[in-house]
Amino acid sequence: MIVRIVLWRLDETPPSLDDLRGALDELEPLPPPGMLLVNDAAERIGAFVVTEDDEVLPQLEQLRLLVGRDPDLYEEFDPL
Repeated sequence: MIVRIVLWRLDETPPSLDDLRGALDELEPLPPPGMLLVNDAAERIGAFVVTEDDEVLPQLEQLRLLVGRDPDLYEEFDPL
């Protein structure tokens, strides 16, 4: 099992969180317990993803395409 945390800062470069909000609502949900993350105050979006192996989920690729760049933070963890 692999746990990933992926974050983008939107406060310094376009698009803004307001620009993305409608598109985020239309993304296919991540498999549970995964979820999209939004921090309005810090202008960040991201995702918490749990997969059984090293698969790349299409939702993460869609999120990367919406933002237009690779995430500012991409961390992988092995659960204990």
